[in-house]
Amino acid sequence: MSSGLNRRELFRYGSLFATATAFSACSAQEQKDTTTPHTHDASALPTPTKHQPITLRFANAAPTPSLDVATSGTLETARISAQVLEPLLRANVDTGLPEASLATQWELSSDRLTYTFTLRDNVTFHDGSPFNAESVIKNYQRWVHAAADTTAYSRTDYLQLFSGVTAPDQRTPLVTDCKAIDEKIIFTLSRPSTSFIKALTQPAFGIASPASLNDEYHFKKLPVGTGAYTLKEWDGSTATLEASPTYWGAAPVIERLIISTISDSDKRYYALRNGDIDAYDLVAIDNYVPLARSGNLIQPRDPYAICYISINTDHPLLSKALMRQAIAHAIDRHDVVRNNFPQGTNVANDFLPALFMMKNDDTRAYYNYDKNRAKEQLEASGYNGEELTFYYPTGVSLATMESPEAIYASLAANLVSIGLNIKPMPVPWNEGYLDIISKQSTERALALTGFVGSYRDPNAFISRVLAPTSEIVHSAEQSEATYVEDGELEILEESAPENHKLDAPTDEQPKDDTEAPTTEKDDAPAPDTTSLAELPREKITYTQILSAMRAADQINDIDERRIAYQEINLHIALLMPAIPIAYPISSVALGPRVDYYPLSATGIANFALAKAHS
Repeated sequence: MSSGLNRRELFRYGSLFATATAFSACSAQEQKDTTTPHTHDASALPTPTKHQPITLRFANAAPTPSLDVATSGTLETARISAQVLEPLLRANVDTGLPEASLATQWELSSDRLTYTFTLRDNVTFHDGSPFNAESVIKNYQRWVHAAADTTAYSRTDYLQLFSGVTAPDQRTPLVTDCKAIDEKIIFTLSRPSTSFIKALTQPAFGIASPASLNDEYHFKKLPVGTGAYTLKEWDGSTATLEASPTYWGAAPVIERLIISTISDSDKRYYALRNGDIDAYDLVAIDNYVPLARSGNLIQPRDPYAICYISINTDHPLLSKALMRQAIAHAIDRHDVVRNNFPQGTNVANDFLPALFMMKNDDTRAYYNYDKNRAKEQLEASGYNGEELTFYYPTGVSLATMESPEAIYASLAANLVSIGLNIKPMPVPWNEGYLDIISKQSTERALALTGFVGSYRDPNAFISRVLAPTSEIVHSAEQSEATYVEDGELEILEESAPENHKLDAPTDEQPKDDTEAPTTEKDDAPAPDTTSLAELPREKITYTQILSAMRAADQINDIDERRIAYQEINLHIALLMPAIPIAYPISSVALGPRVDYYPLSATGIANFALAKAHS
C-alpha cells in the first residue's frame, strides 16, 4: 500500500526532521553551556560553502573602443551596453516588433505626429537614482548632442531621428520635441514615421542615469542604467558584469557575465576548446567542421548584415558617375563572396536583405560584373591613372567580414585589372577606423565597410549607407554627382532598359530553406549599351533619394512600402554612393556549459535570457 508520499516529499520531511533534531540538540547544549564551561574547537567546525555565481564567459571578435554607444557605433560596444542600459521599447527577438521595456505602453495621435509613452513605475538606476520622465528628457538631450558630433561614426545611429538634412527644409529633424507631462513622455514628429518606434529599440537609445553623465553627456566613469546587469569592471578589453540585485524584471540565470576580446579566429576557437571561454562570436570558415566534430553547438544568425564599398562622392574623380559605375562593373562579387565569406552568404544587389522582400531585380544590371564595359566607362570618364586611396580595416574579425584584408585584396585586384591606380590604406580597427572613413574628405576615395542591422526596418540599412554622404548633400550635388550631359558619355552612364530582364539566377536567399544558396558566377550578358541612347536622361540626386525615403517612411501599407523601397533601391543604384558586396552570415559557437543562448539577427543578445550551469 502506498504511503501517499513520493520520494521528494519523503526527502523534504526527512530534512525537516533532521533539522528539528539538530535544533533540539543545539538548544540542550546551549542550556548545558550556561552551567558548565565548555571550550569550542574552532578547527572542528565545518567551513561554510561560498556560493559560486553561475558565470558565462563570452568572447567578442573585435575590440571594443568604448562602452558608450554615443561615442562608439560598433556592434561590440552595443552588445555590452545593451546589458546595462535599457531603451523605452525593446524589439521582439523573432518579429523585430517593438515591445514594452522602460515604457509599458504608447499611444499615437490621430495625425500620427505625437507619441505618448507611459513609463514603468518603481524602477531605479544601478546608482540608486530613480528612473522617471526627467531622466528620459536628459537622455533625449544626450541623443541630440550625439547626432551633432561630426567626429564620431556613432552619430549615424542618431541621424535618422535628429538630423535636419533629412527634412524637406534641410533644417527640421524628424523628432522636433520631447517633453514630460504627468510622468509621461511625449515625442513630437515633423512628419508621420513608421520606423520611429522601431528605431527607439536600438541600444543607441538605452536610457542612462543622468547622474552618471558629465556636461558633454558622456559617462563620467562607466555606463549606469536600469538593466539586468551592472557594469563592475572594464580594463579596455574585458568587461565584467554582475546581475543587478535591484532589477525590476526577472533575475537572470547568468549571475556574472565576462565579455572579453579575442580578435584572432583561431585563438577564439582554441579558447573554447580548452574551456577558457564558454561562447564566442564569429566562427571562422575553417572552424565550422572541427567545432561540429567536437560536439560544440554552432548557432548561425539570419543574414541581417551588409558588406559594401563606400564611395566618397566628394572625391574629385568619384564625383563622376562614370567612374563609380566603372568600379562597380569591375568587381566580380560572386568570386569575392565565394572565396571570402562563409557558406550561405549571398551576393548583394542592393542594400536591403532578403528578409524585407523589397528586392528590385533591375538593380542587378548596375552592379553586374562586366570587365570590358568597366574599361570603356573608365576611358570615357577621362581617367588618367590618378591614384585612388582604398581604406580597409586590419587586425579585426567582423560580423560583416571575417577577413577584411583578404576581401580588400580580392577587390583591389579586380580594380587594378581594369587600369585603376589603387593605393592601399590599411587602418588598424582599434585606431578608430569607422570614425576615419565617415569624416568628410576629398582625399579618401573608397572604403571597405559594413554593419549589422540594428532594428527591423529598411531605414536601418538605407539611412546608414547614405549617412556619410547625406550630411554633405549640398557639396555633393554641386559636384558632378549626377549624370553628365556629354552625348555618348551619358549613353555609357545609363544602364539597362526598364523592361530589360536578366535570365541569370537571383542572388538572394532561396525561398526553400533546404536549398543551397547560390554563389555561382552570374554569366548573364551585360545590357546592350548601343540601345541605351533612347533612354530618358533622368538625373538622380541625394535630395531626391532622401525625399523618397521620407515619403516611404510615412506609408503604413506593407505592399505600398515594398514598392516604394524597390524604387529607392533602383535610385541608389543609379546614383551609386556605394557598391553592395554581400549579405554575410555569422555564427556563435557554444561550449558544453551553455544550455541556452538567445540568438538575435542583430547580434545583440539579451544575456539575461541565457542559461548555463556550473
